[in-house]
Amino acid sequence: MNLLLSLETVYALTGLLLEIFAVITWRDRSNPQRITSGLFWCLFGVIFAFGGVLPHAITGSLVLAMAAIDGAGRMGAGKATPVNGVEQQRHANRLGHRTFAPVLAIPVAAIVFALGFRAAGLDANRGALIGLGFGSIAAMIVGLRVIGGTVREMLHEGHRLNDAMGSVNILPQLLASLGVVFTAAKVGDLIAQGIQNLVSNDSLFLLALANCAGMTLFTVVMGNSFAAFSVIAAGVTVPLLVKPLGVDPAMAGMLTLTAGSTGTLITVMAANFNVVPVALLNMRDYYGVIRFQLPYAAAMWVCHVALLWAWIK
Repeated sequence: MNLLLSLETVYALTGLLLEIFAVITWRDRSNPQRITSGLFWCLFGVIFAFGGVLPHAITGSLVLAMAAIDGAGRMGAGKATPVNGVEQQRHANRLGHRTFAPVLAIPVAAIVFALGFRAAGLDANRGALIGLGFGSIAAMIVGLRVIGGTVREMLHEGHRLNDAMGSVNILPQLLASLGVVFTAAKVGDLIAQGIQNLVSNDSLFLLALANCAGMTLFTVVMGNSFAAFSVIAAGVTVPLLVKPLGVDPAMAGMLTLTAGSTGTLITVMAANFNVVPVALLNMRDYYGVIRFQLPYAAAMWVCHVALLWAWIK
């Protein structure tokens, strides 16, 4: 039971799904790059399934091989079957709000697992992550039940979406790794030194501005505010705001993290927010989502700076 309810099991199941996508890709004659594209997903699946037991050098080599495939332009996608708008509308009318059931199954499972882990005296955060994995399985089951499709159809539709997103699927893992590297390299300390050279310690507004700006810019580079937060919080927020000014660390951390989220709205590095919708909706403007979100992100960022300044003042 301990092995079943573990992150390793979630990773192994994710790897299995990626291997299925690799096989479907290899069999897709409409994909001009089906051999190398299938190899890309196969290697990705191996990393997920066996990354915990493989030597680091081998895992790193597999990542480099994936980068080489994508960098050489050897990633391709098959020709998706055109969607019949009339048929799509008919199914939407038939299903109604029931289409939300699979989506809601994921957070429900995450909450249940988190509460269960806490009740058992275990790490609730780890339980939530495991719940996300098993919640995805629950969502598949609920989706099949609600829509009435087959497992084969589900896998092929999943493969179609995977094809539409392409190699950006690996960005979350790479960016999370980059955050760990930056934290270990004490990049935040370097940023703090630069801010201290430019901003006086008694200029509260400029300190709040620099903190939020650093977090947002770092998020733009990394694509994920959670990955950027550890760098900025350890290198900027704590040494420049919390320790010398006695600012409530929970409040400062909350405003810093959500200020970084404005950067997520305006960067292509946040593939799941800004690139995937473009691919799935076949939008003509590659930056259409970002253009729409930009004024809202700017307004939210100004509010964060003002709130942080008012609090520390």
